[in-house]
Amino acid sequence: MEDGALLDHHSSIITLTTRTRTQYSLTMRIIWMVTLACFALGTTADAKRLHLHRPKRGFQMRMTPFVIPPASEREGCEYQVTPNRRAMDVQSLELTATAGTHHFVLWEYLGKDDNPADFWSGIKYAAGCIGLGPQDSFGATANLFGMQASHARVEFPPGIAVRLEPHATVYPNLHVRNPSLTDPLTGEAVFNLIPARKGTVRHHAQALVVGSFQIDIPPQSSASLAAVWYAPANLNIVQLSTHEHHRGTLVSAHQVDAAGNDMGELVLSTDWQHPTERWFPEAQRVLAGEGIRFTCEWSNPDDHPVHFGVTTDDEMCFVTGYFYPDDDSARVTGPGCVPQGAGLECFVPKLL
Repeated sequence: MEDGALLDHHSSIITLTTRTRTQYSLTMRIIWMVTLACFALGTTADAKRLHLHRPKRGFQMRMTPFVIPPASEREGCEYQVTPNRRAMDVQSLELTATAGTHHFVLWEYLGKDDNPADFWSGIKYAAGCIGLGPQDSFGATANLFGMQASHARVEFPPGIAVRLEPHATVYPNLHVRNPSLTDPLTGEAVFNLIPARKGTVRHHAQALVVGSFQIDIPPQSSASLAAVWYAPANLNIVQLSTHEHHRGTLVSAHQVDAAGNDMGELVLSTDWQHPTERWFPEAQRVLAGEGIRFTCEWSNPDDHPVHFGVTTDDEMCFVTGYFYPDDDSARVTGPGCVPQGAGLECFVPKLL
């Protein structure tokens, strides 16, 4: 090979080698930049993830996040199984959920179906998780912790707790409204279940929900509803609160005797977003035949009537709380009460 040809040949090799190194360097730089970008995105997502300190005793659970489109609301439900190997007396719940959460409820399925194929996976949307899971879910589900706001701590007095079955089937239920007209919102909830000290629990609390469907608020007007619910058995009230939506201005509840005579105020709320929670140092006795008389009031500035419903644009009228019966293992029910695995959820007509 002539000297000129040899030089050209070496030059070509040098040029190819340089190009190869340049391309390799560029490729590695792109890979590195993409890796950093992915890491940054992962870090951002982790930073936005709701945080709640894990409890020293008990355990923590988290709902799968779901998206609420702009100017809409969603009520998500998820099927989960708790990690406790033995029955657990839960004395407190700690909750952190998306800011502006309308409510969070933790349901427990107490039916006999333990086949995972009869439940669902991921997030399903249904008010109160009704219609999801096994066929007996509606009548075999108990409200463990209900109507909680985005940041909540529920702690029962010493000696009282909520019972959680071993490896319990639970339905975390999160209802979120997205007020933004342009941006989607992520619904999230993380919660801790903390047990009572061993041997300290004397009574197991059950949820109490009492209300009325007969809500009729005329356009650009105010309205009120009064009703009385009578206890079907002796109840020991541990806590009472109330629940309305954004047109609500007041809920009051009084204990009455069998003849309807007032026995004193039980709870009064004048802020629908932050309803009063009254804990009774000593359980408030409501004997069989005695009752709770409740009044709800609303102000409707809109040009259309408003009635009972499950969305935040509808209204509700409830007294909520916890009780335990004299017989701790008794399953209490009565007229107007929805079948449940435990607790009371009862509806009564309004007074004329």
